Amino acid sequence: MPAHHDDYAQSAEFIDVMIAGWWEAFGGHVAEAVASMKGAEGPVVDVGAGGGAGTRVLLDTLPEAEVIAVEPSAGLRAVLLSRAADPVWGGGRVTVHNDDLLSARLPERLGGLLAMNVLGHFTPHQRARIWTMLAERLAPGSAALVNLLPPHEPVTIERVVMSELTVGRRDYRGWSAAVPTGPESVRWSMTYEVLEAGERVWSTDVHYDWWVMTGEALRAEAARHGLDATPTGPDEAGLFLLRHGAGARA
Repeated sequence: MPAHHDDYAQSAEFIDVMIAGWWEAFGGHVAEAVASMKGAEGPVVDVGAGGGAGTRVLLDTLPEAEVIAVEPSAGLRAVLLSRAADPVWGGGRVTVHNDDLLSARLPERLGGLLAMNVLGHFTPHQRARIWTMLAERLAPGSAALVNLLPPHEPVTIERVVMSELTVGRRDYRGWSAAVPTGPESVRWSMTYEVLEAGERVWSTDVHYDWWVMTGEALRAEAARHGLDATPTGPDEAGLFLLRHGAGARA
């Protein structure tokens, strides 16, 4: 397996709880789109599965589907694997892969693919490889569901609290900011704080690059690979269903 830089090595413990708000807001819309995407052949892949929020949606919405959950971050994967191993949670239907999507050993035919809040980790060249894979492997009638997170263009994002919650005696707070690093990318700077009785116990800073794109750019990229990208759900969710275009051969 090629070396993978783990952007979440220092922050994995915070991710699952701090993105819960996104899933509360948009999980229902994800489920609606997922319900329409399962093909007759092959398992469904959850890309960058994290702690398994998207995997849970796949299991609930597609009760007969096998799920391959791909998560290269060891910290996030620890949560995912513990859940997948639970016969009540996973029902023996989830296989966890420790590779990134482009290195994972996936079947030649896929019944669908889910990629939530992860597309910005892939460079334009890597995205092209993903679209090629989907064009070649998506079963007839199946689809991929992806989303685009803001910003969609390389702009400065001022530092702001992105999430906060309380667990027991401690408060957890996440800050985020971004600066442009090129015509198609920004660099995110995250700070995660743990407080008790109003006093900061400890904190960690994380920085990583993120590739931005507009919905128009996504549709154009997909079309070059014989895929139609159709928006679905509210604009704020940034959801797109990718299917074989008219005349494409699966």
